[in-house]
Amino acid sequence: MIEARNAARALVVALFALALGACEARKETGPNEAAAPAVPEVAKPVVPAVVDPAAARASESFSGMDSDSDGLISSAEYAKAAQTMFRLTDADHDGAVTVAEMDAAERAVGGKDLPSSEKTIAASDGDGDGQLTLAEYVGGSNGLFARMDANADGRLDRAEWDAGHAVPAASTTPATR
Repeated sequence: MIEARNAARALVVALFALALGACEARKETGPNEAAAPAVPEVAKPVVPAVVDPAAARASESFSGMDSDSDGLISSAEYAKAAQTMFRLTDADHDGAVTVAEMDAAERAVGGKDLPSSEKTIAASDGDGDGQLTLAEYVGGSNGLFARMDANADGRLDRAEWDAGHAVPAASTTPATR
């Protein structure tokens, strides 16, 4: 009886191995292409705003955010711009934007009539540590986008952009002011 069970187990294992081998032989997950020699770069490196203020100003403008030049800024374009501005503002590249970094970036790009960096950070600082992570930064930007999107179509036209920037909101980030 024990021998019969062992033989049955051996048969099950053998059939399982054959089934796996057949699956491998009939790979149906796409073309058999060689893997890329290197991982593609996901986020383009940027020079901090304090080093290249002109590039930062261009990135935070309507035309700078409208990457497909269709006259509208989609929520995806806006989020991408927020990520870029985060990297422009995070001068020491430690993954967090501090009040000092935000103040320095604002001075570099010539920001006027903006809420204080302390208030801006506090409005989006989910963990209360006095600095913004990328997630907190983008979250604050997404909130501002939603408030500016008056017709709730997921895109900002120039009129919505202008109206949203007429009076700075307390919970904005540099990318969205």
